[in-house]
Amino acid sequence: MILERRKMQFDIKHVCLVVRDLQKAMEKLRSLWDIGPFRFIDSDHPEGIVHGKNIHYTGKLAFAKAGDIEIELIEPTEGESIWWEFLRNKGEGVHHFGIFVPNLDKELARFQEKGIGVLQSGESEHVKLAYMDTEGMLGVVIELLQNK
Repeated sequence: MILERRKMQFDIKHVCLVVRDLQKAMEKLRSLWDIGPFRFIDSDHPEGIVHGKNIHYTGKLAFAKAGDIEIELIEPTEGESIWWEFLRNKGEGVHHFGIFVPNLDKELARFQEKGIGVLQSGESEHVKLAYMDTEGMLGVVIELLQNK
């Protein structure tokens, strides 16, 4: 059976690992694959939403190219977030795939039609984002991102 390949309306940007210590995780990746250089972002979401509640959450993020995608590392720092939940429940590991979409609101509506809710959302200077509750379906969370 040959499946027809449909043109994707999104771009898979990164695979994210949630970690306890950003520096140690970068050292491990460098020792395995010589990944780097890393670029760093302090992620601060003073008006974030986690499980439907307004919560200020923060994290340290590091990105490095790995072929056509990026590896993202997140070390949660403040505020209750799905990143902290992941560390408590599963330990370090692959948390989500980051996918850029042209219209976040349209994608959120499409996911909602399929019964998939938002776990956590936020906005930065450059992007709007929403982590979708896809782990039960796919085994991983999907993060939808839209450039501003």
